[in-house]
Amino acid sequence: MALKTGQAVSTSEAAKQLLESARDDRVEMLGLLLEPTASLLKLRKKLEARLTLSQAEWTVLAYYCTLGAEAFVGTEQAMISRESLAELLEAFLAAYETPRRKARVSLDWVYLQTLPADEKRTRDKEQEEVTYDDVRRVVTRTVQMLRNPAADNQRRPILAVRNLYMLLDDEKFTNAEKLNDALWPHWKALWKVAARGHYATHKKPLREKPRMESGGDEFEERIAYRLPSFEEGGYRLELPRWEGNEFTPHLAFPGPLLPRYPLPGYPRIAEFRRMLESLDLEPATTQWKGYYFMAVTRILDNDQRGVMLFSRDNGIAFSFPIDDWKMLQSLFRRAWQSPEVAVAWDILSYEYGEL
Repeated sequence: MALKTGQAVSTSEAAKQLLESARDDRVEMLGLLLEPTASLLKLRKKLEARLTLSQAEWTVLAYYCTLGAEAFVGTEQAMISRESLAELLEAFLAAYETPRRKARVSLDWVYLQTLPADEKRTRDKEQEEVTYDDVRRVVTRTVQMLRNPAADNQRRPILAVRNLYMLLDDEKFTNAEKLNDALWPHWKALWKVAARGHYATHKKPLREKPRMESGGDEFEERIAYRLPSFEEGGYRLELPRWEGNEFTPHLAFPGPLLPRYPLPGYPRIAEFRRMLESLDLEPATTQWKGYYFMAVTRILDNDQRGVMLFSRDNGIAFSFPIDDWKMLQSLFRRAWQSPEVAVAWDILSYEYGEL
């Protein structure tokens, strides 16, 4: 409250304000958060059917977006993609431009605190001097920066994801249909970041229970077709399927012992693929640090340049010559370009979110 008003707030005053602001949508939101997985799955069904969501339901989705955007601090996963961040800011702007009741205290100054500085146009303004046009201009400029490939090295304003949640939680919209019209075009981007937040918080995907668990006939279960295998320079990638769309890549190495390394679970697979694509092979020494894996370019024992790969949860390590690392890159690219893998992966991405 002090952040929003710029003034100190006593405990008694805070309690009074909370009681006064106990709107029906806030009560509804608390009810939704009691069963977050079920609530979010219900929201997705309504979104897919283009049914109207209440303001409280949009607020829950925005709340999990804030959790997702700020998850996995200290690893490469800490950053959601620039494209997702840009679309979340566009969702905020669409909602910000939707008619709503005049707020008791303007949050415009607060919104700007999470966004890149706007030179002197807003930097030197007092809190009460910040206007609707200032917020709109800064958000629009930030979205343009995020969508500009030439600005890839600029800092991503991750905390700006909070703005949509703050807007939906603190302000009252006068027309639910208009709010839905504003936010619905962005729901898939919101969903993937919210699903990421759900996984980071609850450590499970957003997935309906299998039919057998919910009393259905086991013969009604959908048939899971085999996924193809791929080979590249002596390496082999097999993708055995498990429940639903889950699959576990097994990387088979060349050599007489035929070692195999499994990548169980969507989060590990997603991180491994990101590492393969993101590790910069040009510098003599560079490091990529994720939640599950760490990779370092260095000179190997045979005096060749290569990559040391470490599995952080079990201590397993591999040394790959640069050419072998490039084979792994090609192997995984080919696998995920296949229609069968792409379809299964797309479904999993909506259950786990952007990881």
